[in-house]
Amino acid sequence: MKTLRKTLLLLCMLASSFGLSAQTISGKLVDEQNQPLPYANVVLLSLPDSAFVSGTISGEDGAFKLEGTLKKQIVRISSIGYNTVYKSTQSADIGIVQLQWNATQLGEVVVKGDLPKTRIKDDALVTTIQNSPLAHAGTANDVLGHVPGVIKNGESIEVLGKGSPIIYINGRQVRNASELDQLSSASIKDVEVITMPGAQYDASVNSVIRIKTVKPVGEGFGFNSRTVLGVAYYIYGLEELNFNYRKNGFDLFGMLEYDNNRDRQNNTMVQNTYSKSLINQATSSRRFNQSQLYAGKLGMNYMFDDRHSLGFIYDFSYRPTTTRNDSYTSLSVDELLENELTTADTTDMRNRQHLVSGYYNGSWGKWQLDVNADVLWNNQDKDQQVNEMATDTDNRIFSTDNQVDSRLYAAKAVVSRPLWNGKLSFGTEWSFIRRTDLYTSQESFINDSDTKLNEDNGAGFVELSQRFGKVTAMVGFRYEHMDSRYYEGGKKMEEQSRTYDNLFPSVMVSFPIRDVRMRVNYTRKITRPAFSQLNGNVQYINRYTYQSGNPYLQPSYRDYVSLLTNYRWLTVMLDYAHVSDYIMSVYTQYGDDPEVALLQKQNAKSYHELTGMVNIAPKFGKYHPVLMAGVRAQLFDMVFCGETVKLDNPIGIFRFNNAYNLPFDAWLNLDFSWRTKGNAENMYLEDTWQCDLGLYKSFNNDKWSVKLQCNDLFSTANSGMVLRSDIREITMKKVLDTRNFSVTVRYKFNTAKSKYKGTGAGDSQKSRM
Repeated sequence: MKTLRKTLLLLCMLASSFGLSAQTISGKLVDEQNQPLPYANVVLLSLPDSAFVSGTISGEDGAFKLEGTLKKQIVRISSIGYNTVYKSTQSADIGIVQLQWNATQLGEVVVKGDLPKTRIKDDALVTTIQNSPLAHAGTANDVLGHVPGVIKNGESIEVLGKGSPIIYINGRQVRNASELDQLSSASIKDVEVITMPGAQYDASVNSVIRIKTVKPVGEGFGFNSRTVLGVAYYIYGLEELNFNYRKNGFDLFGMLEYDNNRDRQNNTMVQNTYSKSLINQATSSRRFNQSQLYAGKLGMNYMFDDRHSLGFIYDFSYRPTTTRNDSYTSLSVDELLENELTTADTTDMRNRQHLVSGYYNGSWGKWQLDVNADVLWNNQDKDQQVNEMATDTDNRIFSTDNQVDSRLYAAKAVVSRPLWNGKLSFGTEWSFIRRTDLYTSQESFINDSDTKLNEDNGAGFVELSQRFGKVTAMVGFRYEHMDSRYYEGGKKMEEQSRTYDNLFPSVMVSFPIRDVRMRVNYTRKITRPAFSQLNGNVQYINRYTYQSGNPYLQPSYRDYVSLLTNYRWLTVMLDYAHVSDYIMSVYTQYGDDPEVALLQKQNAKSYHELTGMVNIAPKFGKYHPVLMAGVRAQLFDMVFCGETVKLDNPIGIFRFNNAYNLPFDAWLNLDFSWRTKGNAENMYLEDTWQCDLGLYKSFNNDKWSVKLQCNDLFSTANSGMVLRSDIREITMKKVLDTRNFSVTVRYKFNTAKSKYKGTGAGDSQKSRM
């Protein structure tokens, strides 16, 4: 009987134990910017003795699950640099938990994590910058030139096969390239490259780069300064001051910058026109350019609590530029010299831009709302003075004036919440554009124009992501409506005015195969003509070459399919794109004279494009090499001089970056890049390569830093191309002062990065302006 009672008691205890352990406790962790917080420790403790029950770490999406009981237990959540949080288990789903940054924890802590430097995370390819050699690269611009899948071509940034990206810093869109130089590489936490943006982004956005900075340290007043002194052929310089004041939830920040730059460029162009006669135009020119930049911004942010914040920012820039172009052109018909031109062209341009942007970010329970509103005003006036001397025709001395005024009003709202094992997001975006373009010359051979463009855009989108075990899937739809009204001389032009209604789907599936992470995407994108490409101005280059916009341009569409894989330090990407109505540069006859060419944009027929990339980033002690090899090939043909010509020679892109940690914690960088010859659009590009050398050292706990840099050490980064169009073949070569030496000095005092969470609105329309 005693044995039976013991057996029954043991069975009851086991049944009770199984009943209690059958509960699954789940939740999601986010940081102060409501971004997923991965790799945090989540531990289930019993009460009142705080004994360990079970534990896990949060996933890359911040989500976690624990097996436990709902009675007399508590969840402890901790991560380096954050305040520890305790949550009751009265509900199996404890919802979204936001961890607050604790700067005091980092006084004596140096994080040496072994996370992979590049990994797939949902829709992005994430490269860790903090505590890596890239933290000593110099600026954000320097960092992006080393990120897998990103190509730095001079001062421009491109994503392989996707063109120029939209770039964000902590959720705020970058308005000009100087913002990337204003951000120190030591302040960057990671860089996310999105090669297939989903429904939340405008359908014209082919790629996105999101930069996240290291969490701010301390409160009170802080500032940092950057001074750059360099020489290419001319001496150039830059001075920049950033300041910030933070107290509790209040955040005031600003920036002032002055940049003075001069450069020169030598160009040669040979144009052959194969009509009834062979017309040859050979031009050599020397261009001198001088520009200044006066820029600044002032912003405020206030966090009411962990769930509600708002802020605004005012950003302005003024850039006066003077360009002088001296050229010599010879015209031959059937190899007989007919005319020679000597031209002196001086252009003065003044560009002013003002941006006011505001946001509100709030959450109620599981619901989150993000609202952004932007007002952008851009004004550009350009005066051109031309003095053209000819041997066999009349001389021309004249001037032109161009006034462009653009206004943008935009708003965007996004609502999101956790749903099942994922997230649901939906929202709307609106923009209104008013643009006027007045061009006058008072010359009979150049037409004056007075154009106006009014454009209204509306969009709605929905996006759902779900996790099924180790598989993540996301599907989204975006609907866009555009109403464009084009006016010439105050009269509406019906043929150039258009209305578009488009639906853009996107699908993403991410899954592991053992230790290999894989992602497959499909999306449809649109490229709308820039406003400067739609105007009817005919601008004078020389007596035989003119340039104009094309009001009849149609949007271009791309259907992308992408495969991305990542294994430790190896990343492989494959892309296929079907391109319709691509917008490309062509030379056609201007008027009735075959000797005069008009350069403008036109829509081309459909073609296919393939892109591939392999990125290898191993580590050998203090030596950190990174090798990226890419290829881009198009299946494109065109009619040239009555015959079909295939333009399908692939272009190879190679980058070999080398970082070495020297004694006294100095860093030496030696980078090599090479682009092979091949076809792009209707062009044949010559190969080009360059080698860069840099030395970085910080002092006094990183308060001071000095970087010595030599770009294009052997002065080889010149460009050459052959463009074919209709019956014209143009060969162009550019030689710039790409070799330059610079010294950059930074000083930081109690710096604290802004908490600004605005993401902006009307991003794609801003890029078109």
